[in-house]
Amino acid sequence: MFLVVRSFAPTNPGTRSHFGFNYDKQGRDWNVRGGERQSPIALCSLNFVNYNKILCDPLTVMNNGLTVLMRIPMTVEGKQPSLCISSEGGNVFEAQQMHFHWGSEQTKGSEHRLDGEYYDGEVHIVHKNSNYKSNQEAALHRNGFAILALLITHLENPETESPAMNEICKQVSKISGLDDSHSLEKSMALEDLLISIDTHKYLSYQGSLTTPPCAEAAIWFVFPTPLNVPTELWKNFWQLRDSRHRRILDTYRVLQDDHDRPVYLSKGK
Repeated sequence: MFLVVRSFAPTNPGTRSHFGFNYDKQGRDWNVRGGERQSPIALCSLNFVNYNKILCDPLTVMNNGLTVLMRIPMTVEGKQPSLCISSEGGNVFEAQQMHFHWGSEQTKGSEHRLDGEYYDGEVHIVHKNSNYKSNQEAALHRNGFAILALLITHLENPETESPAMNEICKQVSKISGLDDSHSLEKSMALEDLLISIDTHKYLSYQGSLTTPPCAEAAIWFVFPTPLNVPTELWKNFWQLRDSRHRRILDTYRVLQDDHDRPVYLSKGK
């Protein structure tokens, strides 16, 4: 945007143009009053790498007593599915695992609330910045992880579904006990989970992990269009048991203060 407002101290008088400033140093030498809402800023584009490649079998879901966890292996071509985030200098974030958050028969279970509404559940696909050798090292940096959040709605007869997500939810019925695990019966690529989502439309913000120690080391991408899962399959999560032999229910962290953090919305396609 170009609009000249002559209420600032000019740049070096010997070098300024007739406007009172120039672009010799791209604004670094402008004597303007700063603040916390200056423009322009770096905007973020999200590129999916190897998300369309079939993952190596077996893919296994596990009940670890807190959530349903699925490790993400390399693809059959020997490459790790990854994200490339433009605002992070093109750094590569490699997919590590995905896990679920859910409520109960009476409660919603999503961690994020969108326009005042919670959803039945939420899936997190966790990626680690490949610049860091370990999760422990990544947790020390604001850009240690990139997390995709998929909102879940369960319906009796969904019009659109992800067969890959349904396959995962189906196998959850076989891991009701602590440390139980079971392999999926069908192969999949990570993009199969996103079949009904516009991956160009998301909300992004700088945040934390949502399990202790809740390191402030995550860049979040929340897709506002939910995935639909048949209620009959989603019920499987409500039957899982933890180390105390109690049902694992309401597996979400309560909302945190946003402290006026900026949240960015991509345009979509």
